[in-house]
Amino acid sequence: MTFRFTKIGPVDHADITLGDLTIIAGRNNTGKTYLVYALYGFLKQWWEDWPRPDELAKGDFGDFVTDLKLSRIVKALGRSERVSIPISRSELDPLRLELVHRFASDFSTATLPAVFNSAPDIFEDAHMSIDLGKGDPSNGYLAKIKVVNPSFGTIGLKYNGHEIVLSVDRESTVPHRRPPLVSLRDVLLYLLFQFVRPHFPRPFILSAERFGISLFYKELDFTKSQLVDMLQKMGSDGDRDSRSPFLLIDKTTSRYAQPIKDNIDYTRSIYDIQKERSPLANDKLFDDIKDLMEGYYKASKDAISFRAKTRGKRRFDIPLHLASSSARGLADLYFYLRHKAAKDDLLIIDEPESHLDTGNQVLLARILARFVRAGIKVLITTHSDYVIKEINNLIMLSQLGDDNVDTLRSLNYSESDQLDPSSVRAYVAQGHRLTPAVVDEFGIDMPVFDDTIDKINRVSRKLAAEVESLHAQE
Repeated sequence: MTFRFTKIGPVDHADITLGDLTIIAGRNNTGKTYLVYALYGFLKQWWEDWPRPDELAKGDFGDFVTDLKLSRIVKALGRSERVSIPISRSELDPLRLELVHRFASDFSTATLPAVFNSAPDIFEDAHMSIDLGKGDPSNGYLAKIKVVNPSFGTIGLKYNGHEIVLSVDRESTVPHRRPPLVSLRDVLLYLLFQFVRPHFPRPFILSAERFGISLFYKELDFTKSQLVDMLQKMGSDGDRDSRSPFLLIDKTTSRYAQPIKDNIDYTRSIYDIQKERSPLANDKLFDDIKDLMEGYYKASKDAISFRAKTRGKRRFDIPLHLASSSARGLADLYFYLRHKAAKDDLLIIDEPESHLDTGNQVLLARILARFVRAGIKVLITTHSDYVIKEINNLIMLSQLGDDNVDTLRSLNYSESDQLDPSSVRAYVAQGHRLTPAVVDEFGIDMPVFDDTIDKINRVSRKLAAEVESLHAQE
């Protein structure tokens, strides 16, 4: 499927088809962050803010449920234990299209400004839409879903490969009476929404501001507490107008975009999420971060710390705010991999190479490939030629096949470092648009970096020749 954006920040038009690894490169101020923030905001809302039954009852959804002859189903349930109605895929496919269209339209007009915490007029011309593609539109339908309702028993939808069957089974404990019409309609709307709802990945984002969040999240907690204290004192304050709750909130909070706010909330919650275990914990992807940083992270109620190994066997344990910027920037990723990461997640990292030396940028590219092989979808924005070049190496490694293990090992790679070119999508942000980059068996053709490197090499060769000429004349 393709996410289509219009008038998002400096970007006039952009189509993004996600791969297992998606890369957006480009120069500064070309709109890369705008696009990933908008995509994150949509996916987050898709997962967390499901439509209410009264919203689903509008348009084609409501008409379809009405056309199921709800009154007939209710009447039949008053006489028998089971009602079964076949539904063709061609009947449900338009519902999926309508659901996606409506949700994207509502997001564009009502939610997009909130994602950036901006005034609505800044995004008044912005729009997002989704093209589900020309493949099998039933792809991704759930195999089975059901709900138990005390009014009439179990109601479910099941896809058998040819048709969808709606079934209602009266439980033995349910009184033999007709179920309420409205109640049955609401359950059917919920089931249909779940059934035709396309599978979009669940997002997790590491914004470019992650380096500062680890420094200041405690101060942000203090500001929040300060606001509560002031609101509590308002009752005894004679001059209430000057202490309006809205005025206080405006004075004591900052205007963060939604991804940054979510990063702050995530960092605040790290101590609590340590009780959870990632479904991918056995893959030990977090060990790659430990190896990269030569250390690991711990969280207590009071602080997050970085425990690093230095020369020999000596170790040190320091608060995260005293650690290097590279250690701060990877802390949230370490905890995500250990406690939250799940297959089919979309991990979004804005400039993952930030504060990493060139050697670690190369190693990070390999780590991203391992995430992909473990089932995590990855989307990055980048300015790093080193990341792109190493990803190209990993793509070429995948062409060698299983008979070239010796070559892999001689180059200090493993089988988990390979990247199938068909799993990679790459784009260049330039000229107020997003242009797809060619990805083949040799990697990604990324002229935005190659042109700059060629130019500086030409200048370097010219200057070197001039210097040699001057020395030759002496």
